[in-house]
Amino acid sequence: MSDLKHDVVAERWAMLIKERMESGMTVREWCNDRNIKESRYYYWLRILRRKAVENTGQPLRVSPFVELPADICQEQFPASAAAVIRKGNITIEVAESASADFIAKVMEALANAW
Repeated sequence: MSDLKHDVVAERWAMLIKERMESGMTVREWCNDRNIKESRYYYWLRILRRKAVENTGQPLRVSPFVELPADICQEQFPASAAAVIRKGNITIEVAESASADFIAKVMEALANAW
């Protein structure tokens, strides 16, 4: 593929990926709805992310894992969340009883994921 054609296709995929993220649909739902292979979606997502990293001039930083306490999983959360945080296709429901420390760790993990 020529550089010009690749750039045009990359621009199209950038718009499509933005559309998918704003839709609130999962990748699978969105791709099925548009008859697009998930593998093609993820291919272009990877290509565009690499290009974005290259354009920053910063070295690629590996996101560290953020350790969360094991007892978090044992808590019983109410049926409805006190807060819902959405970014792209990630949704986090936070119970009113969640500590500020726990919320900070979750937000750090989310920030490092992007």
